[in-house]
Amino acid sequence: MIKEFLNLIKENIVEHVKHRLFVVTLIVLVLFGVLIYRLFDLQIVNGEKYQESFTYKSVKTVSVKATRGNIYDCNGKLIAYNEASYTLSYNSATDLSEIAAAQGTTSNELRNDIVYKTILILEQNGDKISVSLPIKLTGKGFEFTVSGTSLNTFLMNVYSASSVDKLTDQQASSTAEDVFRYMRGKDLFNISDTYSDEAALKILAVRYEIWLNRYQQYMSVQLADGISEESYATIKENSNELPGMEVNVESHRVYNDAIYYAHIIGYIGNISNEEMDKYNENLDDSEKYTADDMIGKAGLESEFESYLRGKDGYQKMYVDNLGKVIEVIDSQDSVAGNDIYLTIDSDLQKYCYNALEKEITSILLAHIKNVTTSNDKDDIPITDVYFALFDNNIISIDDLAAKDATDLERSVNDTFQSSKSYTLGRLDDILNSSHIPLYNLTDQYQDYMEFICEQLSDAGIYSPGKISKTDDTYVSYINNNISLCEYLKYAISQGAIDISGISTKSDYYDTDEIYNVLTEYILKEFENNTSFDKLVFKYMIISGELTGSQVINLLYDQGILNMATDEDYSDYKAGSISSFDFMCKKIEQYEITPAMLALDPCSGSIVVTDPNSGAVKAMTSYPSYDNNQLTNSIDADYYAKITSDKTTPMYSRATMQQTAPGSTFKMITAFAAMNEGAIGINDVIQTKGYFDKTETPAKCWIYPSAHGTIGISKAIEESCNYFFYELGYRMATQDTGTYSDITGVERLQKYAGMFGFDSTSGIELPESKPQISDADAIRTAIGQGTNNFTATQLARYVTTLANSGTCYDLSLVSEIKDINGNVVYKNEHKVHNQLDFPAEQWNVVRQGMRQVVSVHTSSSALINQINVAVAGKTGTAQQSDARPNHALFVSFAPYENPEVTVTSVIPFGYSSGNAVELTGLVYAYLYDPDVLENTTITGNNALSD
Repeated sequence: MIKEFLNLIKENIVEHVKHRLFVVTLIVLVLFGVLIYRLFDLQIVNGEKYQESFTYKSVKTVSVKATRGNIYDCNGKLIAYNEASYTLSYNSATDLSEIAAAQGTTSNELRNDIVYKTILILEQNGDKISVSLPIKLTGKGFEFTVSGTSLNTFLMNVYSASSVDKLTDQQASSTAEDVFRYMRGKDLFNISDTYSDEAALKILAVRYEIWLNRYQQYMSVQLADGISEESYATIKENSNELPGMEVNVESHRVYNDAIYYAHIIGYIGNISNEEMDKYNENLDDSEKYTADDMIGKAGLESEFESYLRGKDGYQKMYVDNLGKVIEVIDSQDSVAGNDIYLTIDSDLQKYCYNALEKEITSILLAHIKNVTTSNDKDDIPITDVYFALFDNNIISIDDLAAKDATDLERSVNDTFQSSKSYTLGRLDDILNSSHIPLYNLTDQYQDYMEFICEQLSDAGIYSPGKISKTDDTYVSYINNNISLCEYLKYAISQGAIDISGISTKSDYYDTDEIYNVLTEYILKEFENNTSFDKLVFKYMIISGELTGSQVINLLYDQGILNMATDEDYSDYKAGSISSFDFMCKKIEQYEITPAMLALDPCSGSIVVTDPNSGAVKAMTSYPSYDNNQLTNSIDADYYAKITSDKTTPMYSRATMQQTAPGSTFKMITAFAAMNEGAIGINDVIQTKGYFDKTETPAKCWIYPSAHGTIGISKAIEESCNYFFYELGYRMATQDTGTYSDITGVERLQKYAGMFGFDSTSGIELPESKPQISDADAIRTAIGQGTNNFTATQLARYVTTLANSGTCYDLSLVSEIKDINGNVVYKNEHKVHNQLDFPAEQWNVVRQGMRQVVSVHTSSSALINQINVAVAGKTGTAQQSDARPNHALFVSFAPYENPEVTVTSVIPFGYSSGNAVELTGLVYAYLYDPDVLENTTITGNNALSD
């Protein structure tokens, strides 16, 4: 039986072997065996090895940032440097799925929780995140903080569009609230309703920044820099609850005494794509900037970027498909940037800034009057001071309507809303019903009518240039003889009104229909118009609806003044000091500064130079800003504050603000006249108060009196306009005997150019281009015409006067050294021009400048109490009949052997005597500081020039 069974098996085997499918079966079995072997080898024998090979996806290079060079003053005092600080980052590659699953939530919700807990830790320790969303929440709701291209880019990123053109119409027209709700919703970050809108906005700022980094997870996302040790410790202690949050030690740019140097030093920030393209155009690959680099954005930080930057190192590493670092395979150390040594004396710089604020404060106090209104442009009614606090956003109108508003704030807001409602109703009546002529309106509503035209013009709806200034209807409107309704309808008929931007209806409107669209737009626009709101507050203050006492108490409620530390407040509440005196006292004590009020004057500049080299020893612009708040990463709230500040604190007055030089120009006219043969050194002129040799007569400042018979030195001392009118006239007539305005102007331009006014001053910062007057030789000769110069350009001019002819380029940088102390740049003090005038000419002009101080200026003035002989020239320049004159003074000392020049400019500073007083403070500091102990700054120095 068994034998038969075995034979059967044998026969089957033989039969299968002989079958043609046997070979195919054998091949399949062999291949299957090979497959099993390879799987065993891949997964068991060499599994770990092949797994490592599989994760070597790509090589990435991460830059190791070089330490930026330091900046020192002329005495080696540190101004800008780098400090190790704690930086909070988020590791984008952190996988939260397992943790989220264990907690019964989603990765999205867990990430929101982690972000919010981190924000709370920072805020509890006085820190905050440095990233921000271009959306803010105000009392009026959500608003975008950007516009134009920046807004379009933001919308493109939010809606994941490949370009701005790919946005749908609905997406492109999204409101700030639309975007906020979308980002908060389930389609994006799914932020729970348990978070308030304020909290959600903070979470969104972080989530958005992380989300933008989603395609390069090997790069951490920086969320905050310069955080405190307390925040660092708390985040470390709670690291298990905050997966992905990392705190590292990084280099942080710091500016000492920032406010004094901000306009000189500038600040650094993240490089933009446009800047990267510009810088990289001529750089080798090893030196090129990357998207995460910091560069100088302003000031010397920007101008000397290539010196300060240093050379970055790098780390090359393997990263996996998730962007996680596997191994560092190569690295190179960074090389620190070069150190810059300035010509600036930091102690003098700080003193000049403080002296400038002190002088401007004293001018304000001299002109503030305890009246409601005044027709005298030299008076500042106290109501203007109260209103300035609202107008310059010191007192926040939005905070009055906030949820946490104080009782006083709510009360003021109720009064405001009532007053605003009444005003809008009154405007509706004037525009649409009564059509009252302007002369029958109060000053308040005349102001509103003017404001309406300004708003329409700013919106591009009204084009005043399309109506001639001599047009009868225009003249009637300017003279308040007709109503605004009549004028606007006339403007419509003249094509000066374009409503296409505010109406989508047919273009076929008659005048009345267009006017109705216009008034509807005006009234609706004013419902949420901050400038209109401020105008309402102005008249609430003037009318007494909002009292000085309420304004003062709002300063305490909103934290501008501190009740707990203010010794004056108890006296004020007890009634022993009036609201007027209290406010003046706060201004006098610099608790309320000119920069906060933005009244005339609120700004100024001082430039101090070494006349033997052109080196700038001090260059101050008031007001200034804290560049620490803008460097590394911008503090969005602070940036918004200073960019909306009416004093424009980021604007460098010394290098950018131009004013007419006024009588400071007269020394140029004297040199021009002497060298062109229009007057001899010892010649005199019989002056009158009225110059009538040309078609457009001109008056001397002393008219109807006259200065009599005087020569060059006396004319400079007295600043006699008639004398210099005559010199301008002579230079315009001496060729043919016939007056040629262009001839006179060209001669004055020639000599102004010799003194450096044909170019910028040479200082190593952006500077406005000087403008030498190109018309009216008579008025150009006294510094009027179209002359316009900066303080730095005037400083180069007086530097040339002080050293008798060498016109240096001004300079802020003395030398630059590398990390090893080797000098890589040395300032050789470039000479712009050499003026080879006879010594007698220099003497007669400089003698006149000395007499300006010693004879023409009061002997009791500070500048004449100092133990040094000062020579100088005052200048008063008028810009507007409605505003005070500019005050200027250029000077040098000691008179016999000049060591220093001081140029002071106070826009809208009333009188050049105030600029003289300011300059006296500087010379006292330099030569006779004991005098300062008994000095009273008046700010009311009437000096004619």
